[in-house]
Amino acid sequence: MENMVAESVKYMILGMGIVFIFLYILVLLLRLQKSLIARYFPDDEKIPARDDGMQKISCDARNRKIKVAAMMAAVHHNRKTTGKTA
Repeated sequence: MENMVAESVKYMILGMGIVFIFLYILVLLLRLQKSLIARYFPDDEKIPARDDGMQKISCDARNRKIKVAAMMAAVHHNRKTTGKTA
């Protein structure tokens, strides 16, 4: 009986060690992937300035402004069609 407990503890430690090593390697690979993506596909690309003097804005800021405008239009349309003001 004592031998079986020792064997089970040994296999438990071996299994947990293998899982830990696998997860550690996975984290390292994800960090490597993140750095490669950041190097070759940067997020801070600028949109060309328009002739009317507007400043350059990032793609993320432009996308946020478009999303906010779409949400405001949807709320306005909903209020207009349902007649609710609040």
